[in-house]
Amino acid sequence: MNSNYSRLSAITAALFYSLAPHASADVITDWNKITVDATKIGGLNSNLGTRVGAIEAVAVYDAVNSIKHFGTPYHYNVPPADAASAEAAAAQAAHDVLAYYFPSQQAALDANLTASLSTILDGSPKENGKTVGSASAADIIALRANDGSSPNVTYPGPVAPGVGEWRPTPGATPGTFPPGINAQWGSVTPFVLAASSSFRPPPPPAVGSWKYSLALTAVKAIGSVTNVLRTDEQTHIAQFYKQDAELPVNEAARLLSASRNLSLEENALLFVLTDIAVADARIAIWEAKYTYDFWRPVTALNADTDGTVTNNYTVWNPLLVTPAHPSYPSGHSGTVKAGFAVLQLFFGDRNALILHTTTAGESPRTIQSLSQGAAENGLSRIYGGIHYSFDDHEGQNVGLKVAAYVLAHGPRPIELAHGHDHGHNQDHGQGHEWAFDH
Repeated sequence: MNSNYSRLSAITAALFYSLAPHASADVITDWNKITVDATKIGGLNSNLGTRVGAIEAVAVYDAVNSIKHFGTPYHYNVPPADAASAEAAAAQAAHDVLAYYFPSQQAALDANLTASLSTILDGSPKENGKTVGSASAADIIALRANDGSSPNVTYPGPVAPGVGEWRPTPGATPGTFPPGINAQWGSVTPFVLAASSSFRPPPPPAVGSWKYSLALTAVKAIGSVTNVLRTDEQTHIAQFYKQDAELPVNEAARLLSASRNLSLEENALLFVLTDIAVADARIAIWEAKYTYDFWRPVTALNADTDGTVTNNYTVWNPLLVTPAHPSYPSGHSGTVKAGFAVLQLFFGDRNALILHTTTAGESPRTIQSLSQGAAENGLSRIYGGIHYSFDDHEGQNVGLKVAAYVLAHGPRPIELAHGHDHGHNQDHGQGHEWAFDH
């Protein structure tokens, strides 16, 4: 799949498409931020949050595309009979998705919709656009209604876990050992991937092997809560990227969109591909996590020779609280890599961005390239003491493969679809450059 990604990047001078004149794209970037915020206000973790984010992005894309006819539809494709505002369609689609999943936030969402629609001239095109947006939202909500994301399933771990097997680890509240979260997520229907297991990585290194021992020694040395080797910069990286992985991806997408003054159509395509990639990466990685059921560093570094932990986790503890799910591969690494790989193909790698974090007390962080951000994010899990280096490496591999597949099989400009208007489950071909160069 790496070769597929390379083929997608091969023609570096080409512009994948250009639509003029450019309309204001604020409605899409604004609702992307509203969506991300709504998922966190609603208490959703990254698995559930990226699912809603992808659903919102699909609703917006299909609504805009039904009016503008610039790309292959994801699913909904009903052109309005009369003139319709694509901006109104985008706002209404996003609003309706969020109002469905977060009814307790209805008042705030209604206010946001009113603000978005207030900039659009009243009349039948505005009303027609709202109708398209509502229909597109209803379509994707219905399509995802039985996708396997619920009911939530927790995982207590094996009854008598042995060497290398995951079991609950100390939680944020002292004395607690939360069960594994979202054990069903690897069975969630992907948005574009053919199957959640399509890019399952090879098994983790065997416990006791040189590769495993080297990685364990590294995380023990630099990831401890009492560590004296970790630099202040490395500690900042660990704390900065502790936030949910989709947050820096979506912030980077909004910043890059603004820097290129993207059109409404371009933003619709950018965010649907980015948010599908991060959602499908989560699904693929969770399938692998619960397939391999590999133990976390905090367990390995406190375990007796038979794999049991009898010291109440007093020998070694990580800087960050260990997440409640198996270690291999890293979900953080795969999520950010998938999202940044899509952005990298559109905007190139070297982009200076000032990113922010939800981690209290941590300052914004400037990255000079998307590859720097993906690398730092992966390393943050080792600096934090909650992942091995092979977790990061294979997580990023999965993320890259997912991004390449989504770009090859997901929505795309009609110019790159060889003139065929297929849905998201069709093979649209490969070998084209995607780039925004305004």
